[in-house]
Amino acid sequence: MKLVPTDPPGRSSRKAKRFAQDMRELRAQGYTFEAIRIALAAVGVHVSNATVQREVARACKAASVAQVSGSGVRPHELPPALTQPQVSASPPSTTAPQSPQFASVETDMRSGKEIAEAFASSRITNPLARARLNAKDPS
Repeated sequence: MKLVPTDPPGRSSRKAKRFAQDMRELRAQGYTFEAIRIALAAVGVHVSNATVQREVARACKAASVAQVSGSGVRPHELPPALTQPQVSASPPSTTAPQSPQFASVETDMRSGKEIAEAFASSRITNPLARARLNAKDPS
């Protein structure tokens, strides 16, 4: 005797699980999560927008794992662009050249305690002293 489950693998209480592939395909075509949620409601599956997002993410992850396992490459060896879901976007502009943007970051070698002490020493925390200084300063 062989057991044959009727539901797909995973929790049986996930209402939108049966439509995961359809949701992934619709999302790849550019439909919004809200449009997919409304389409599910039209067929009698009433779920939240967060549920649609979660199911699409699971379906994309499962599809990328299946694609990777078929190619013999491990998922951690793929570049990040191949492991992320594909979303249609407008083509890049050809008028301006694409240049890498580097954010200049200044690092402060002081500890957090030293930074806090320097900040607090430059502030007057006594409201009476602050009022007296503000009264003397005409600007």
